[in-house]
Amino acid sequence: MNSNPYNFPVLHRSGLALYVLEVVYAIPCPWRSLINGEVRILSCRPWGEKGSSVLLKLKGSIDQEKIAGKNLHITSMYRLRDGQSLVILRTNSCPCRISGLNEMHIISSRIDAGIIKVRMICENKSEAKNLLSRMRASGIRIISAKLRTIREEDILTPRQEEALILGFIKGYFDNPRRIDLGALSKELGVSKPTAYSMIKRAIRKLIRQTLYI
Repeated sequence: MNSNPYNFPVLHRSGLALYVLEVVYAIPCPWRSLINGEVRILSCRPWGEKGSSVLLKLKGSIDQEKIAGKNLHITSMYRLRDGQSLVILRTNSCPCRISGLNEMHIISSRIDAGIIKVRMICENKSEAKNLLSRMRASGIRIISAKLRTIREEDILTPRQEEALILGFIKGYFDNPRRIDLGALSKELGVSKPTAYSMIKRAIRKLIRQTLYI
């Protein structure tokens, strides 16, 4: 009998672990039908008995006529300088409530090209498998699911985080750079080779976390 029926590409280690589940799925999401193009879900939480309240970031704005008769309500909308908008919407019925997605620790969510990609924190593999079972049982079509164990060596050390943040603030990553490696290393109180190593390792960790490699 296969002990891993979902074929998760899981990295194992001893001791406590932090599990990140990434699910790509397609459902008749109330928010997806409103906008042509990409929408980023910044936050989604339960509202009422079966509904949800969602904070969206999207290009342009939402036409009030498009949501007429769709059981959706705009509670707030703010136009940003770059032409995008922050919108808070409410609905009295949301498929995510049925599946239990709203109960998870979601760290990122995005709607793009008719599908939804969600990353969330799970306490263990059993919680991840139970969620996927509930999603399928509620009629959600799962396109892909990946579960990854975040290892201790994947987490930025305080000094690596400091190097990245200081480098960003001082303009080390700008083009052209506003500060060179020598000046940045002095700000950090380390040698140039050490500063370079700190930044390189920090970026490598962020790439691994983002691309799941």
